[in-house]
Amino acid sequence: MQLGFIGVGNIGTPMCRHLIEAGHTVLAYDIQTPNLARMVNLGAQGAESPKAVAQACDIVFSSLPGPREVERVALGEDGIIAAARPGLIYVDLSTNAPAVAQRVCAALAERGVTMLDAPVSGGVAGAERGTLAVMVGGNKQAFETCRPLLEHIGANIFHVGAIGSGCVAKLVNNMLAFVNTAAACEGVLLGAKAGVDPRTLYDIVQASSGASWAMRQFPQKIFAGDFTPGFTIDLAYKDLRLALEMGDELSVPLLMGSVCLNLLRQLRAQGHGGDDLSGLMQVVEAAAGVQVRVPPN
Repeated sequence: MQLGFIGVGNIGTPMCRHLIEAGHTVLAYDIQTPNLARMVNLGAQGAESPKAVAQACDIVFSSLPGPREVERVALGEDGIIAAARPGLIYVDLSTNAPAVAQRVCAALAERGVTMLDAPVSGGVAGAERGTLAVMVGGNKQAFETCRPLLEHIGANIFHVGAIGSGCVAKLVNNMLAFVNTAAACEGVLLGAKAGVDPRTLYDIVQASSGASWAMRQFPQKIFAGDFTPGFTIDLAYKDLRLALEMGDELSVPLLMGSVCLNLLRQLRAQGHGGDDLSGLMQVVEAAAGVQVRVPPN
């Protein structure tokens, strides 16, 4: 089976590498020449366009920055649709808007292509380890065909429902992660300004009802003052904006999400868009006039 992979950036590269390491032949494409060259060095074959990938492959994966790029790769003049044929399966691993996934799926279906939306969670670290959570929406038979491939990149594979439902699950997950991060920053800062050792407070919360994934980043990131990017503020802003747009479409009030989006907007305005999500702490630190830092053990 010939596989294609479009978009071999920070997360796409390890996902594509896992497929190669599993013994699959992979034809890759990326708009950034250095990214593609790196992937070829890891064992992929290089292609010159998404169309070229689709022409040669049975299943095509993509990992792209957002909805605009997904539409361009899938439906553009030199995109997947230009080489569409019955039986081709397109699996988009990007964080996308559900409505865009549905629109792209419908356009490709007219040409015989089956699309799955399959966003992933776990970041670069999870992609490197092959332990991502993968949330899949779309045709169940196509999902079962692709499941063995997805198991090379993820440890938790979910079929969520119809096309677009994978995107819904991913946006809900990310909104919770971002809001939890903002709340964790405020809580730890409050305790620190009141005189409680931040590391002790961290240990207490992680052993108590306030524990969350968001707290796990404190020792390596916030306590160390390390806001270099893993998952950036810009990416978080994009994902949370998509979640709020979905809230608008469904008339669901997302009060906490809206507050968090403004915090992210503030950081971007201050030039911190390329920093790590943990940079949310810098906003509350500036407001309170205190920093939460813990010397390494």
